Amino acid sequence: MTGLLTLLGQSAGSLGATSAWTSTVSQNLTNANTPGYSRQSANIAAVTPADMIGNSYLGMGSVLQSVTQSRDRFVEAQMSSALGNQSYSAAQMNALQSITSFDTGNGIGPALSTFYTKLTALSQDPGSASLREAAVASATTLANAFGSTASELAGARTALDSQISGKLGQINADSAQIASLNLQIRQAKASGGSPNDLLDARQKVADDLSKLTGAHSVANTEEDLNMVLPNGVALVSAGQAAVLSTQPDPANRGHVALYTKAPDGSGPSLISGQPGGELGGLFAARDGGLAKAETSVDQLAFDFANQVNTVHTAGYALDGTTGRPLFNVSATAVGAAGSLSVNQAITTNVSLLAASSSAATVPGDHTNLQAMIDTQSQALSTGKNPIDTFSGVTAAYGTTAANAQASNEGDQAILKNVTSMRASVSGVSIDEEMISLQQAQRSYEAITKVISTANTMLDALMALR
Repeated sequence: MTGLLTLLGQSAGSLGATSAWTSTVSQNLTNANTPGYSRQSANIAAVTPADMIGNSYLGMGSVLQSVTQSRDRFVEAQMSSALGNQSYSAAQMNALQSITSFDTGNGIGPALSTFYTKLTALSQDPGSASLREAAVASATTLANAFGSTASELAGARTALDSQISGKLGQINADSAQIASLNLQIRQAKASGGSPNDLLDARQKVADDLSKLTGAHSVANTEEDLNMVLPNGVALVSAGQAAVLSTQPDPANRGHVALYTKAPDGSGPSLISGQPGGELGGLFAARDGGLAKAETSVDQLAFDFANQVNTVHTAGYALDGTTGRPLFNVSATAVGAAGSLSVNQAITTNVSLLAASSSAATVPGDHTNLQAMIDTQSQALSTGKNPIDTFSGVTAAYGTTAANAQASNEGDQAILKNVTSMRASVSGVSIDEEMISLQQAQRSYEAITKVISTANTMLDALMALR
């Protein structure tokens, strides 16, 4: 009788293990399309030690040893990098491609050409009021083109400031959530077992944080998920999280700089170097291609206006006056394009355009006007003439935007490959789970058959008594 009772006991335990197996398969099937879910496996093992009967060992059935996740640490390490890089290049590309001022059909380039064309036409008849009107109008159009380009570049950088500041709420929330999950997971593991659903939740938030900041995970001996920016700044340390914020940077035209209050509560302190991910891409576009273009356009406006003013100031208007600049330009290159304008006295009275080289030779003399036309081929501080300088600015910006697009295409391919690798390891195959479910069902049926047989044998034994 003792043997039959033992058989019933081990069958009951094995039935529980098989039920856990079935529940695990059910969990996988119901979460096959759940974002961030990783396949779970019920690990069933034989009960040890076996029961010693005479000179033989009889097995004691099976037991659920653990339920584990299917994750590959090597793939997961690549995933954070792939997510961060793709988000970085996409954010940078989108920001750079939003600028239209460098299109060849409009803007500063055509306005420069038109300005010199109108001056050349005026040189044929320096006293013509209509030609003077056209020349001054072209100067105004050119100044407006500089202003429009400067406004678009400055506006784009300011818009990126808003995007950067707007991302920080989600970044700080993600960091705090990972820190909280670290504590919950640590507590759950202390009571035994692996809290797989909490681990999935933590990994999903970590993926989002990697997209936003390029942060990668660093595990410690407690198996916490510590998140660190590419420049080494900690976002999450065990159960504590950093808080990111922004402050205006006077050295960067007032655009925001990134600060952190560290997980230990110190700070806030300036983060040197760019983060990664989407946040880093926004910084790269703002302080890279856009900033370089803004500075170059300002320098071009400053050099060009002063070069033309030097010549115009030396010339004489139709009324014999001299010493009057054609353009109003700032004292330094910073902001020169945005503030550039034509001297209001000249726009009001086009006869003040200084075409002659002396008061005695007006109105037919166009010597000074020709000197202004000659600035078209004279080198600026860049070593190139105005039109070639602007072409260089356009080409440099276009190259930066094209490089960002090429990088994004490569990063997308890498992310797709790593995502496929993760899916092959952690994803749920419905076909495989259905096979596993059938196996669990057959096992369950077999064990219940053992229980039924043992019960019949026990009934027979009781009847003999």
